Amino acid sequence: MKLSQYFSNDDGSLPEVEIAFQAESSVATAFELLYVLGAKNATASGGHVWIRAAQVEKPFSGSADALLVTEGLADPFHVVLGGICGTNQIIPDLGVFVSTEGLILDYRMGPEWGQAEIESFSELLRKLHSLGGTISAAWWGEDGERDFQAALKHS
Repeated sequence: MKLSQYFSNDDGSLPEVEIAFQAESSVATAFELLYVLGAKNATASGGHVWIRAAQVEKPFSGSADALLVTEGLADPFHVVLGGICGTNQIIPDLGVFVSTEGLILDYRMGPEWGQAEIESFSELLRKLHSLGGTISAAWWGEDGERDFQAALKHS
């Protein structure tokens, strides 16, 4: 299934793909996987995480910050990660929102999304699914959801 229609035309939006997990511990594992697959922080100003008990913001420091969220020590946060490879192809930068329920990946559509990048992103989603994640592309409506689910079944 070709997904290029969901990536090629930059309309200024940031489409989202949600990955929900039953176990909060899986959220931290999934976020760590992004780093195993090459993620580097590309957030403007580096990003920050709100620490609940101290009521202070601390600089985002990497994959371990997801564990702070799942343990209830920090609020959910959003960062931009670059350099992730689902296959051997680097995926364009992804926004990643981390909460106790899962991850929400957002992306900027545009010409940098060729077939190899889309396949690499699809493989990333398959890997997150293999960790117990339920993938949803509700952003694109029923047709888009069906297209994404069909693409994820092909390996």
